[in-house]
Amino acid sequence: MKLTVEKLPESQVLLDIVADEQEVNEATTKAFRQVARTIRIPGFRPGKAPRHIIDRMYGPGVYEEEAHRIVIDRLYRDAVKQEEIIVVGQPSVEITEVEPLSFKITVPVFPSIEPGDYASVRIEPRDAAIAEDEIDETIEQLRNNRGEWIAVEDEAANPADGDRVSLNIETTLDGEEFEKPAENAEFILGTSPLFPELVTLINGMKTGETSETEISFAEDSEEVDERLKGKTLHYKITLNKLENRKRPELDAEFAQAAAQVDSVEALREEVRKDLHREKTQQSRNEAINEIYDKIADGATLEIPGVMIDEAVQEEIKQVEQRFAQQGMPLDMYLQFQGQTRDTYADEIRAGVERRMRRSLVLGVVAEREGIVIDDEAIEAEIASQTASVPNADALRDLYSKEGYFRQLLKDDLYNRKLSARLIEIATEGGEAVTNGWVEPIETEEAAAESSPAMGIAAAPAGDLPHGAVAGGGEHDCPEGFPIKGNASSMIYHVPGSGSYERTIPEMCFATEEDAIAAGYRASKSSVKSGESDE
Repeated sequence: MKLTVEKLPESQVLLDIVADEQEVNEATTKAFRQVARTIRIPGFRPGKAPRHIIDRMYGPGVYEEEAHRIVIDRLYRDAVKQEEIIVVGQPSVEITEVEPLSFKITVPVFPSIEPGDYASVRIEPRDAAIAEDEIDETIEQLRNNRGEWIAVEDEAANPADGDRVSLNIETTLDGEEFEKPAENAEFILGTSPLFPELVTLINGMKTGETSETEISFAEDSEEVDERLKGKTLHYKITLNKLENRKRPELDAEFAQAAAQVDSVEALREEVRKDLHREKTQQSRNEAINEIYDKIADGATLEIPGVMIDEAVQEEIKQVEQRFAQQGMPLDMYLQFQGQTRDTYADEIRAGVERRMRRSLVLGVVAEREGIVIDDEAIEAEIASQTASVPNADALRDLYSKEGYFRQLLKDDLYNRKLSARLIEIATEGGEAVTNGWVEPIETEEAAAESSPAMGIAAAPAGDLPHGAVAGGGEHDCPEGFPIKGNASSMIYHVPGSGSYERTIPEMCFATEEDAIAAGYRASKSSVKSGESDE
């Protein structure tokens, strides 16, 4: 064959192939034998009729198409092997000439990646020092979350920020129902997501009153759901109940309940340590992500659309599985959000492409930097992680087997080694974090009493822990899995805790019970979900 290779945009390759006469003849002979078995000619058994008789009765075109398919398929495979092309999607074929047989194949290929001058990337270290007002804020959050809701008996009282209200809400568009009416829906003013116009209306109401208002949403608004844009909705609201939060006194009793310590001073110290540990980890994660993003931005590559399409569909598949665990079909959830699978795919595509770009570039950088994790390194990490824990033999057995948990450990070592090397480069031998938390050295007895460093061993090998999904490298956990977990520290964070919004989770759990069962422990600033409503 005669082969010409041309690179096209979006990581595609054009193979221009002209088949040799011998290659076409061999394919034609093979095609004739295959087609002849399906043709019935009087006086001949299937497949035994001579070629000239079939040609006279049906014409050579009866097997010519199959001959073309055979030669194109073979020469395409030969060309891919010869040029060492990594194909990532289905090719498209165009026959340009029949004599001699010539055709063009356009095929998406694995992108060529040039990481650029990643060694010139620089960042400023993050300061992880904890200020006193951060401690104060966290303790106030703890008091709020442990507060008791008390019904307001004064019928003339108006709601204010921090109060909890129970509402009936009717929403109509041009007199027709726009959303299913809500009954006794509870909101905390100043915290729960309510349109400002509704908050203003509620603030002027008294218990038992009904008020109405209209809200017009701009066509180009980026702050509302797509189905609201350009519409004017009529809201009818009834204030059923008004409650104030009675917060517990900041005293020794509260310190004991919140952190199992016997004084406010000890509580502050526990909060300080927890915040410092979390802020150090978070600051390091932010520094690493800045490095990764700068390296990815400086790289040159074009990802073929088919790779992004497949990654988008894979993410949708994972989301569908998460919702299935919660007993809700994905299509139903999307319907509630006014979306379809296609609009959802469009929404997540940019994020999927960004993560894929970063992953591909970092893979090349890691290869150039010699980042490799071998079995010896894994075994050393297992020995370190299982030292001085009660169930060391069971843990070693679990992590020594090939499967999910061993791969998880290998990936963690790889990421740590890569991030450490890139921090070294980006800080010119410095640190990503200043004033960071330093874990105190524990005695053997204290270590034995603490949570196992690899507590996910409680889950069956080969599977994620029950009620858990892997984090996706973003700040948000998937719907239905609100508890954020850091695998490196084995600490989990609940919504409303001091560092929840800043935490990039490595694992997300459906409930605190799932996190605890997996061996994670709560940060001191975390409070069990729902406790604030008791």
